[in-house]
Amino acid sequence: MPSIWCALRTFDAHAKEVGGQPLKSPRFFLKPWAALAQPPVGCELILPKHLDEVHHEVELVLKLGEDNALEQVAVGLDLTDRATQKIAKSEGMPWTQSKGFVNSAIVGNFSEPPVGISHIRLELAINGEPRQEASIGEMSFQPLDLLSSLAQWAPLQKGDLLFCGTPSGVGPLVEGDHVQARLLREDGSLLSELDFLLA
Repeated sequence: MPSIWCALRTFDAHAKEVGGQPLKSPRFFLKPWAALAQPPVGCELILPKHLDEVHHEVELVLKLGEDNALEQVAVGLDLTDRATQKIAKSEGMPWTQSKGFVNSAIVGNFSEPPVGISHIRLELAINGEPRQEASIGEMSFQPLDLLSSLAQWAPLQKGDLLFCGTPSGVGPLVEGDHVQARLLREDGSLLSELDFLLA
């Protein structure tokens, strides 16, 4: 079964907004494969009812092919149970509960990666209001560098996903929110999208 790898603090502004410091080298965590959701455009997506404070984190997602090569790209949402994460961080404990719940790894349609991946852009809007946007070129560690770093020690395999980290602007989601996320080429054309209602 493939794995879902996630890089953290790859945008310096996001590291600061959540009370952390920019990293000097890449760091990663895992989500369970069963947390993956690939909702059709226009559908409703249900989150576990016990969650009190779920935050959106829009990200570039890489899909690996043979020999750890980049095969496809998509837009993704790494959802975080922020209240639980804060408690875990304060106690020096792992974040698994805050990152690994059902539907916490949401991915749009996959596309062939364009030449010049650093020029593509992420955008996220909630109920039509822009919340997050950034160029991949703003990342402190570029996607292929993240993949190279991960491949030095991780048991990667074909089909693995790598969430590449989120820009600043993370914030809460609530039931009834209309979530729209896009991955755009340099010319503004669409590579991947998410469009769903949070039920």
